[in-house]
Amino acid sequence: MEKHHKTITIYYLVVTTIIVSLSIASFALCIICELKKSKKKELRVDGELCYLPQSQAYGHGVAASICSSIAQILGTALFIFCRRSGSRDFKSASKTSFASILLLLSWVSFMIMIILTGTATSMNRRQAFGQGWVDGECYLAKNGVYSGSGTLVLVAMTSTLLSCYLMVNNSRAVHAQVK
Repeated sequence: MEKHHKTITIYYLVVTTIIVSLSIASFALCIICELKKSKKKELRVDGELCYLPQSQAYGHGVAASICSSIAQILGTALFIFCRRSGSRDFKSASKTSFASILLLLSWVSFMIMIILTGTATSMNRRQAFGQGWVDGECYLAKNGVYSGSGTLVLVAMTSTLLSCYLMVNNSRAVHAQVK
């Protein structure tokens, strides 16, 4: 039984480390996007037509979204694993509900981050003369969009890991009472 507990603890540690690493990478990529995004001085206008070259923020934004997506999926899988290996005791229902609410907050933060990052990243793709981003017009991402996305990545990671911690802690408290 002790060896099984050590294996599960190592599993938690490895998955948590991967989630934290991917989330920090996504946060860092969002900050890099903020610095490398298309600037107003790069915009070229010829009459009513505009042109904007692709910036480095495009690739970094895609990478940030991928890292965040993998971290979110792993975090949710860890939560489900923790919940299934936990107790079915009704006394722990309040902690389970709070952990589920935290996981929901995590998903809401993640979805907003994906929408913000995806939109801003698509604006940093090449906008050719006459094509633009929408209806032939060129658009630039506003300052702070990527920074906000990076903050949402950290909120999502913290919420996910806290919900997993509550489930693990809840499970350990019940097992301690059984002994």
